[in-house]
Amino acid sequence: MYSSTQNCRIERLWVEVGSQFARHWYCQVFQEEWNCHPMGGAGTNNKSPMDMRLLSQIQFGVYQEHEDRAGCNVADDEVTEMADAIVCQQQVHVKHEAVRVPSLQNPFQNDEEELTFFRGLQEVVTQDITPENFGLTATEWSSDTYPLIKTIHIGRRARKEVDISLADAIWYSWARLWCQALSMLSFYLMSRDSLFV
Repeated sequence: MYSSTQNCRIERLWVEVGSQFARHWYCQVFQEEWNCHPMGGAGTNNKSPMDMRLLSQIQFGVYQEHEDRAGCNVADDEVTEMADAIVCQQQVHVKHEAVRVPSLQNPFQNDEEELTFFRGLQEVVTQDITPENFGLTATEWSSDTYPLIKTIHIGRRARKEVDISLADAIWYSWARLWCQALSMLSFYLMSRDSLFV
C-alpha cells in the first residue's frame, strides 16, 4: 500500500471539517458564519453572501412564490423565523428613533363618497390624463424618455451606488396610476373640505 504525500493539505482540511463541522454538528453556526463572512474576488467588493443577497433584492426585486405552494419544503414557521432573523440583523443599522406613522383611516366619510372618488379616478384613467409635478411628464425628465435607472446611494457614508431598474413596462404604468389616484384624491378631498368652510 502506498502512503499519500501529495494530498496532505486536503487531508488536513478534512480533519478540520470533521472536527469543526461533522463531529459537533455545527451546521447552523457554520452556515450563519459563512453567510456573514466578506468574500474577496472580482465584483464582490468584500461583501458577504447576505449583503449580496440583500443588494440583489433591492436591485432586481424579490421573487414571490405563488399562493399554491405545493411541493414547497419551506414551512411558514421557517419563513417567519427567517424574517425575524433579518429584522434582528438589520436592527444594528437603525440610527434614529422610529418615525411616527399616521393611523390608517379611510379618507371617505361613507361608501357613497368612496364610490364617487373611484368613478372620478376611472374617468381620469380613461381620458389618459397624466398629472404634473410627479416626474411623469416628458418636461420633467432630464432626457427625452422616462428614466430607466435610478441610482441610490447606500452604505454608512452613502458612497456606494446601486442602480435600480425602472423598467418602463413595469414602473411607469404603476407610478402613473398611483399618481393619478393621489392627485385625484387630493383634488377630491380639497373640493369636499372647501364645501364645509
